[in-house]
Amino acid sequence: MPVPFAMWSMLATATEFLPAVSLTRNQVDLMRRDNVAAVDLPGLEELGIQSRGIEDVIRMHET
Repeated sequence: MPVPFAMWSMLATATEFLPAVSLTRNQVDLMRRDNVAAVDLPGLEELGIQSRGIEDVIRMHET
């Protein structure tokens, strides 16, 4: 069920005052823009980028 961004914004404004914030206005702003890559764009392998697991990234920053 589609929800207008005006409703999301009002909900986010109200929930920001709760102890456990479930939705922020910044998250609503991020949802306004499509951030899913198109299938015809090159992936990591085509760009010569090797993906890493989160454990490897954490180890890199610990040293």
